[in-house]
Amino acid sequence: MGESRLNNMKHLYGWDILGHDRIIAELEKEIASGNVSHAYLFAGPDQVGKFSVARTMAHILQCEGRYCHDCHVCREIDRGCHADTIEIIDNGDSIKIEEIRDIIARLHMSGGSPYKILLIQNIERMPVEAANAMLKTLEDPPEGVLFLLTTDRVKDILPTIISRVRVYNFQKIPERKILELLQSLYPLADTDLLTRTASYAMGRPGRAVNYMREPLLLEQARKMYNDISLFVKKPDRVNEFVYVAELVKTAQEAQSDRPIKDFLDTFAAVLRQKLLEGADGSDEADSAAQKRLAAMIREIMLARDLLKRNVNTRLLLENLMLHL
Repeated sequence: MGESRLNNMKHLYGWDILGHDRIIAELEKEIASGNVSHAYLFAGPDQVGKFSVARTMAHILQCEGRYCHDCHVCREIDRGCHADTIEIIDNGDSIKIEEIRDIIARLHMSGGSPYKILLIQNIERMPVEAANAMLKTLEDPPEGVLFLLTTDRVKDILPTIISRVRVYNFQKIPERKILELLQSLYPLADTDLLTRTASYAMGRPGRAVNYMREPLLLEQARKMYNDISLFVKKPDRVNEFVYVAELVKTAQEAQSDRPIKDFLDTFAAVLRQKLLEGADGSDEADSAAQKRLAAMIREIMLARDLLKRNVNTRLLLENLMLHL
């Protein structure tokens, strides 16, 4: 099975998506029955495929062939230049009210496609004033207008917006499922390689495919996992703080918080593995260690929330290391 037809064996349309079969089946049922909502919110962890599902749904609704992959409509949507399919990709900045007003004006114009579709990646980036500017159109959209929204943080979205959309909750994909999908995509690949890739993807199928396409990324993920495992086993404040400084520098040079998010995800994965390894411990020392690991995981989840609020990243990570 080639990479461009991942789910054709299971679904009606050409969803190039790894996993999320239940959600895709429900969306297909709505499309086939003509029961498409005017607004959807795909919520869940980052990098699990939410925006890929949103964009594919746009393809299916706009393309006469229900996503033929090859017509001018599909090509234009892929390039982000389809006149009636507007995308706001997450570039790390907040979404400005002026941008929303301009797009709303475009949505009210007539078009030559079945729908006027607005896709917004990570809508939690929208300040209250921008969200309110969009709310009126979301409440009473023109005929044929469709909102496809995604979020990593439902709690940061106005309740008035959530109440006006159809919500689908995405989850991370089990490691065994990612391994099965990788085996179908890469039947000639080494089994150990596929197993490692599925493990380091940490529930994110898109990340697993990226690792297969770019082995250097997989090696970087492996090294990060091993480095954090060593810190957890033998805390060393000097090396930990040097590691944090280099990590923050990498993120600054890339102008992205992705390296920091990957670090926190990997940190949590290492601690969860330690929890599983000690799950059968029954003495008091083991119980205390389990509680400490669980508390550390909560600290990591808090750190992920704080990342969104312009805190000093280096101090945030150093504080985490002090809890080891």
